[in-house]
Amino acid sequence: MRKSYTLLGNIVFPDRLEAGCVCVEAGRIIYAGDPSRAPDTQQTIDTHGGYIAPGFIDIHCHAGGDWWAHEDPEKMALHHLKHGTTGLLCTLYRDVSHKRILETAATVQSLMAKGSTILGLHLEGPYLNPKYGSGSTGCAEETVDAEKYLPLADTGIVKQWTFAPEVKGAEAFVKDIVSRGIVPAIGHSAASPEEISAAEKNGARIVTHLFDATGSSIDPPRYGGTIEVSFNFGALVCDKFYYEIICDQNGVHVRPELVKLALKTVGVDRIIGVTDACTGDTEDNADVNFVKGELMGSKLTMDCVARNFHALGLTICEVFRVTSLNPAKILGMDGEIGSIEVGKKADLLVLNEKLNLKRVYRE
Repeated sequence: MRKSYTLLGNIVFPDRLEAGCVCVEAGRIIYAGDPSRAPDTQQTIDTHGGYIAPGFIDIHCHAGGDWWAHEDPEKMALHHLKHGTTGLLCTLYRDVSHKRILETAATVQSLMAKGSTILGLHLEGPYLNPKYGSGSTGCAEETVDAEKYLPLADTGIVKQWTFAPEVKGAEAFVKDIVSRGIVPAIGHSAASPEEISAAEKNGARIVTHLFDATGSSIDPPRYGGTIEVSFNFGALVCDKFYYEIICDQNGVHVRPELVKLALKTVGVDRIIGVTDACTGDTEDNADVNFVKGELMGSKLTMDCVARNFHALGLTICEVFRVTSLNPAKILGMDGEIGSIEVGKKADLLVLNEKLNLKRVYRE
């Protein structure tokens, strides 16, 4: 472990690129800016014009490599660290049993105490619309059970919880988990605009993988030749949500035009890039994931997500707002991570002009 060092290169701030240096001491950023004003450190590392950026934060990640979060969260997290993810939520889908969730929470708590990159758990279910989502037919629960969810909510490890606003008992559920410091997310849903608005009013703040596993509360449309307000469009007109997007290379999860629509509608400061990474069989080395021919998450890593957003026209600074700062903000962790700023943890990446990862710095 280096006690202090300086990186020379192009610093990726949230609002600008700046040639300069980042100085680190005891795992914290102590300076970022003009090298002529930098304090002395034990070692200077020249990145030769590389981008110095904050580590990626992935709030929706089920697996890494061959390891599911509920089976081996440590190996899963290490897989993603090699690709620049210095903070992630282990996401457990609705088919993971109540017992296994509690066991995973205990394991994750232990890993976090040892300095793991894991930031907590994201529970994706079980209170979801059973019509929407892959690989677990019959595992959704359409009525909230307080006796069942409270032990999970009280672990202190759950940071995000996805539910469908149309499930019975949703209103009390949202208020309850908000009171415990958990960020509610809506998804796997065909909720009406009114149900979505009510969820937002009660404290929901994230839309889980926008444009995926969703429907419309009115189907078929009431009037020929028209469309109804789907879950996605009902969510996009709200003012307080952040929106996860699985941005794979070929637009399998979300077509490029829909990514651009979301960016144009809500702005780059409320979009969050996620991997939704799972394990399974891929076809032709694609970054999407198929199980028995059915689309189920991805094989993405966050460095790929960053490159895919950049290919759609986001600037370098915007890319790291989407993949680092925005997820840190919605989790309430932006005082510690998510951007390059004096006093924050020195979770740093060095990348080349094509956003290929060259080095990860984390202590």
